[in-house]
Amino acid sequence: MVRHILFFIGPPASGKGTQAELVSKYYGWPAISSGDLLRRSADLPQKYQEAIQAGHLVDDGVINDLLQRRLTQADTKLGFILDGYPRNSSQFAYAYNYIITPQDRVCALEIRVSDEEVYRRLEGRRFCPHCGAGYHLIYKPSKREGFCDVCSSKLVRRPDDKPEVIAERLKIYHDTMEPLLALWQKRGELEVINGEQDIPAVHQDIIAVLTRRGYVLPH
Repeated sequence: MVRHILFFIGPPASGKGTQAELVSKYYGWPAISSGDLLRRSADLPQKYQEAIQAGHLVDDGVINDLLQRRLTQADTKLGFILDGYPRNSSQFAYAYNYIITPQDRVCALEIRVSDEEVYRRLEGRRFCPHCGAGYHLIYKPSKREGFCDVCSSKLVRRPDDKPEVIAERLKIYHDTMEPLLALWQKRGELEVINGEQDIPAVHQDIIAVLTRRGYVLPH
């Protein structure tokens, strides 16, 4: 059986998670975020939790194991979307040796956003530590500056949105992803999407690319 596998790639705040969810709703394939898998893992050691908060990557074996467990679930039978995986050459090799089969239809979508835009987006993000509601100083400001609309708690910045952490995350992204993008390009599976448009425009571009590649809505 042919599975439809999509890789969503992009720097922090590129919107790849949002776009992965929109495409998931459009086609009916689950969007699987490697970051969510890690955050939701109840048995994740403290050192890995600290690494995530500092913007570092965790051991390949940990994320590979979490991903394989997720892919045993029935909703991945026809296809799935991977958001933020693979993040290095080892994970790339694992994906093509142990996850992808010759029958699968594969496309890697790079949501391209400049470093300057990444800083602008991340430095404006705020969230409520009490109820988890998210805001942005430019794109989604709270009605009362600095306070949550839902529960009135004081808004804070996420630990990984600090400038020094953003810089580290961008360095890791460029150092690890550029070789992988070259591999996808060589395989003829890479598509580049302009991520500096509004959300609907990015989504339309993605659907147009996938339609051209033969991805069709399930019957």
